Amino acid sequence: MTGNQGIQVLPPSAAERIAAGEVVDRPGSVVKELVENSLDAGARRITVELVGAGRRLIRVTDDGEGIAASELPLAFQRFATSKIRAAEDLQRIHTYGFRGEALPSVAAVSRVEMVSRVRDGEASGITIEGGTQKSLGPASGPVGTTVTVENLFFNTPARRRFLKSPAREAAVIIEAIEALALAAPDVAFRLIDEGREILWYPAEPFADRARRVLGPRVAAHTLELSARAPVDLEGILGTPQAAQLRRTHQRFLVNRRPVRSPLLARALTEAYHTLIPDDRHPAAVLALRLPPQEVDANVHPRKVEVRFVDERRLFDVVTREVRRALLRVPLVHVVSGARTAGLGDVPAGPEERPADGRSPAHDAPAAGLLLALSTPDAPPRAPVRWPSIRVIGQLALTYIIGEARGDLILIDQHAAHERVLFERLMARRAGEAGVAQGLVAPVVLDLAPGEAEVLPELSPALRAIGFEVEPFGPATVRLTAVPAIAAGRGPEALFRACLHDLEGDDGPHAGRSLEERLAIATACHTAVRAGDPLDLVEMAALIEALG
Repeated sequence: MTGNQGIQVLPPSAAERIAAGEVVDRPGSVVKELVENSLDAGARRITVELVGAGRRLIRVTDDGEGIAASELPLAFQRFATSKIRAAEDLQRIHTYGFRGEALPSVAAVSRVEMVSRVRDGEASGITIEGGTQKSLGPASGPVGTTVTVENLFFNTPARRRFLKSPAREAAVIIEAIEALALAAPDVAFRLIDEGREILWYPAEPFADRARRVLGPRVAAHTLELSARAPVDLEGILGTPQAAQLRRTHQRFLVNRRPVRSPLLARALTEAYHTLIPDDRHPAAVLALRLPPQEVDANVHPRKVEVRFVDERRLFDVVTREVRRALLRVPLVHVVSGARTAGLGDVPAGPEERPADGRSPAHDAPAAGLLLALSTPDAPPRAPVRWPSIRVIGQLALTYIIGEARGDLILIDQHAAHERVLFERLMARRAGEAGVAQGLVAPVVLDLAPGEAEVLPELSPALRAIGFEVEPFGPATVRLTAVPAIAAGRGPEALFRACLHDLEGDDGPHAGRSLEERLAIATACHTAVRAGDPLDLVEMAALIEALG
């Protein structure tokens, strides 16, 4: 504290803005709160419209039961709600909202217009600006509610300055809608950005909705999970081939509420242990139903976290049921530590690989890739010293075993190759020579909503690294070149994987430029993987390249 000012009660306008900051921190949180209100109102169709990635306008229209004209002002009063009546009701919450904070928080930092009509009633409208009611009276509209939010954070410029780029904010909105679409698969969702339809989810069964949200590339490698005791658990699980670099393809629902849950994420990781490399994460949608008294949803102002009464039991049940489902399918491949390719051995033959012909965990490069990069003039069947490490063999198709001055050396083949490729890529980029390799047959790609939103921001970095992309339709592009070091990779898989890595937050690469992050992603997805057999010449070449 400064000065001699005494303690005093803040004026309502200041208190409302402070409270709004806990609930509304970006356009995505506004969309989440408004769509949750629509779901609580029994909507079967919900449309979200955006202008300026939600900064200029957010409009949510639903066909729910509507709000009576006499209750419109109450909807914007803090802690006024139709969803609970007493503190005891917090122990048996069945709705998305229950705090009575969302609409007042949004109205405190924007201009809000609500038009609502109940069945057998007349439409009414109300306008709130900066927390102050400006108008209330008759309006026109169908049964349901339309909420229009304009000029978000007009009276809190500091909050505006902390917003990310339009592409990032739009991606957050897409993620919020996808999460709620998973929670309510029987509801149709539409997202329109600047007049362009970004998402359209028809009402459908949960499994179909989950696969739709995960995307076609992951959906092609999924299986269903269903367990009724001791926990009601339903889900869609990605096979090991669908493992991802980040956790962005993990979605959790508890009693139809999208949540972030470190506990469930750990259980999922434990279930996939030994089935995927340690640097990859499962793709999955898990929906749990628990008695309301066993879940505390009143943990976070935005209701994105929950606590469980018996965490240990829940962890064990989820891990066991997911693991059981995975081990029922023949696509699961466990790499044994006994599988090594040593001196005089040959790499695993086709009969030891999955039926689809790919390496156990990923679409990795062929084993000849390192040989093409740098081939030492050493006989393939003799011990190789490079430069002072004698290559002995390969452990578990993951580590290169070497010997130097009597010491045993273990080298992670993926990490080593990734480093080599990253340094080469950055060196070529700096020299502006040999960066791109043109494709003989350009590849036409249909982009997912998140990919389409982030692509314009990434275009300069993509060109600098070696990707040549040109528009080919509203949500379609044509890929004409890839980085030269990645010419041996499938161009579509590589491009999409790199886009996916750059869609979310910076994560462990915070502070790096987009070009560096893209180079890291390209190197990672081009490098050999755990599970790829390497012969002695290839292992020696990699050690030499490490320098």
